[in-house]
Amino acid sequence: MNTKILLSFFSAILLSISAYAYTPETIVLSNIENTEKGCVKEFLFCDKATNAPISKTVYNYDAEGRMLEKCMYEWNSSKGWVGIQKLEYNHEMNNTPAAPVVKKWDKKNNTWEE
Repeated sequence: MNTKILLSFFSAILLSISAYAYTPETIVLSNIENTEKGCVKEFLFCDKATNAPISKTVYNYDAEGRMLEKCMYEWNSSKGWVGIQKLEYNHEMNNTPAAPVVKKWDKKNNTWEE
């Protein structure tokens, strides 16, 4: 019984600490576009004070709801959105995802590496 009380007490303390330690410095804007081919979900992270874009993550899904790719970008004031990393997902016959293929941004050509 004492162990449960002590564990509950420490859990409450940790929750309080993590709640106060989290100071949101960004806001997140989202957009979801559904088509007959699937869905694109975009999450834009902006500076809370200035609303300036910081980064965005774009998820692409097929018509069955399986994730096909996840693309991460950072905002560059002179170049616009610059790719950071792209994960491409393939699915096995039983719809389980295979290991993702990681792609990097080609800075010279401003596109994803092949």
